[in-house]
Amino acid sequence: PSANMAAMIPVFGAVLAKYGRYWRPSLADGMAIGLALVMGISEYRAAGYNEAQNLVAGTVLQMVAPYLCARLVVGREDLHVELARIFVLILFSLALVGMFEFKFGWNPFLVYPQKLFFAGQGYGWVTTFRYGFARVAGPYAHCILAGMMMIMAYRLNRWLEWGGHWEEKFARLPWLPVPKGRAITYALILGSVTTIARGPWIGGILGALLVNVGRHPRRKKLFPSLFATLVFVAIPAKVAFDSYLSVKPGMKLTDSQITAMYRKELFEKYYDIALDHAWLGWGRNTWPKVNGMVSVDNYYLLLSLMHGLVATGLFVTLMLWMSVRLFRRGMAEPEGYNSLAFTMMAIIIAIAVSVATVYLGENVVPALFLILGWAETYLQDRRLIGQVGNFPTAPTGFSFRHVIR
Repeated sequence: PSANMAAMIPVFGAVLAKYGRYWRPSLADGMAIGLALVMGISEYRAAGYNEAQNLVAGTVLQMVAPYLCARLVVGREDLHVELARIFVLILFSLALVGMFEFKFGWNPFLVYPQKLFFAGQGYGWVTTFRYGFARVAGPYAHCILAGMMMIMAYRLNRWLEWGGHWEEKFARLPWLPVPKGRAITYALILGSVTTIARGPWIGGILGALLVNVGRHPRRKKLFPSLFATLVFVAIPAKVAFDSYLSVKPGMKLTDSQITAMYRKELFEKYYDIALDHAWLGWGRNTWPKVNGMVSVDNYYLLLSLMHGLVATGLFVTLMLWMSVRLFRRGMAEPEGYNSLAFTMMAIIIAIAVSVATVYLGENVVPALFLILGWAETYLQDRRLIGQVGNFPTAPTGFSFRHVIR
């Protein structure tokens, strides 16, 4: 097992022992667990028991366990703010370390963790370059995966900053001219920029639009305009993209054009292969490879190849189901409220956009399912959560828990 899988075993066991009796399964819970189950069945049919055993261990410890840990613990222990702060501080520290990788093109996470702590971790990772700069990957194996993690942390930090959940200054840096929350925001933006990962950037911009419209006093009028604008912009964007990929004789292609053409051709060549084993796929490592195209840089296509349309359908439906419910929850909260619902919806949508350009793997998997489980426990809680000081009275259907600290 990887280091994070091994660490999850006692944590998950302790959570089930202490909080399992409080669990009341929901539709989202069923989809998250069902996805892991379908992937295991697919692997068993394609490659036999041994491979299925290994995959199920991974899906349970990296998908189901973080989902249920957040689902069972965060709401009951009222850890929304504490969890967000820890998540953000970890990524803030990694963004600072990433400045070294960006400058020198050398990733310390490729060397020191496996030498000092966990042998065998990180083999096969490489630092990639774009525009002459190293693309920061940190401990996440790939720069796009690191970009997704930075977007998650950025959105959570904005929620913390708007809600007043940071101290005014860093305790050890009282001379810093900007508040603590704002300094973290700047560092996470820089951390995202240094990944040079366009997929997370696009997803992050879309998420930022949704969050900021959700915070606007006239959001009920602005949301239809935003959705209409996105549809309207998508048409000329598609035309421009096709023109960008049109190759004329003697034309010299840029690296970006080569990458985009690879992804377009990749989908065209693997589409029919995926349909040949449409329902349960070809298996994790046994799907037919097209020469020169062993890297499938689209998780929806890769998941369909490996585990079929049933698994892909569950994954997409889970993301849509959570996004729609979070949107409805955010719209039910008072206008101008610092909504965790819109924040989580923005994170899920940013990830959904990003995985169209890369596989969903490494530590991003438990991070995403942690967010999904956290979102589900938040949706089950009818309190207003995460605002410090005075804020609007809750609408009908919300209640408050009075706590003496």
